[in-house]
Order: sequence, then C-alpha cells, then structure tokens
Amino acid sequence: MDKLALIEREISKEKGELTFFGLLKQWSPTESWNLVVSSSWSDRDGHPDAINYIVDKYYAVCDDSERVLIASVVIVDTDDDDLEDLLDAYDVEHGMLKTRKKRYFDEEFERGYIFTCKLRPAAKQPISCQNAADQLG
Repeated sequence: MDKLALIEREISKEKGELTFFGLLKQWSPTESWNLVVSSSWSDRDGHPDAINYIVDKYYAVCDDSERVLIASVVIVDTDDDDLEDLLDAYDVEHGMLKTRKKRYFDEEFERGYIFTCKLRPAAKQPISCQNAADQLG
C-alpha cells in the first residue's frame, strides 16, 4: 500500500488535485483490485490518456507480482452522481483509510483502501447570504 500512497502523491503533484484515489476489491474469488481515480484533469484529459498515465506510474514502482493485482484502472468523472456517496462518507487527502463491504458505482466491494477522497473546491464553499439573495432576485 505504501507504493500506491507514493503514486497518489506523485500524480497529485504532477497533474493536479485528485478528487478520489482508491483501491477497491470487488467480490470475487480472485485477489484482483480496481484502482479508481477521479479528478478534474482526468475529466479533461480523456479516459484513455489518464489510464495510460496512471498505469505507467504504477508500473514504474511495482514489480511483476504486484502488477497483476490490479485488474483495471477506472476513471470516474468528477460530476458522477455515484461519486457523491464516497465524497459524503470519507474525507482524506494523501492518507489511507480502510473500507469494508460497501456498494459504489453499482458494484459490491469486499474491501478497499482510500488514499484521497475530498469534495471538489466548489462543493465545499457555502453559498453566502448575499449571493443567494442576488440569485433570487
């Protein structure tokens, strides 16, 4: 897990803030995991480019035995409604939280590790009374 924490920090520094970066294991008999990533730069970058970038980072620090553990890299758009459940449930940046037996993105996950999960800056800021009054009329 230390290598993924290192990768998460490096990606965040090079490409920009991450909304979500986590490793989730689906219910299955195999020990394969999904690396799930969400960020504004991956929204703009296009999913294939973002996936290639993340895989290259992963391969640069992991050996062959570690490489086979991740079944897929999944890019989730920052405006995905299902992402909101995770953002409401967890608040961490450059850390590591464990999660167990949850349902996200219409999938059942046995367990997971969340390295970054934080609300987007616009979602964090409360609407001021003056701005609300201006919008009403």
